[in-house]
Amino acid sequence: MEWQPDEQGLQQVLQLLKDSQSPNTATQRAVQQKLEQLNQFPDFNNYLIFVLTRLKSEDEPTRSLSGLILKNNVKAHYQNFPPAVADFIKQECLSNIGDPSPLIRATIAESVVCGLMIYSCCQKFNGRLF
Repeated sequence: MEWQPDEQGLQQVLQLLKDSQSPNTATQRAVQQKLEQLNQFPDFNNYLIFVLTRLKSEDEPTRSLSGLILKNNVKAHYQNFPPAVADFIKQECLSNIGDPSPLIRATIAESVVCGLMIYSCCQKFNGRLF
């Protein structure tokens, strides 16, 4: 069965993404703290890829920001992702690499896919690229 977001959780993630675009310093700090808390839950990454690839009704900056946060999570925490989360992210990236939006295509290709590839290469070489 394919992963589906909880509607309340999805709305919270969307609000967080919108708040993160605020120029207010206090709001930015609160968003950063909330992101750190949410990163404790691997399922959070499913919400991020879902926003990036499936919520085409959302504005592109919000969708792209979701992908950039996911890219950072892949770089920092991919080794701790449960297999189901890693597989869902890979599946969504591959299924949506042809998104009609150039910004979303670039976010998927350059951010998420490259991050996954770098992580996979490092694993094959025991963390050493040279």
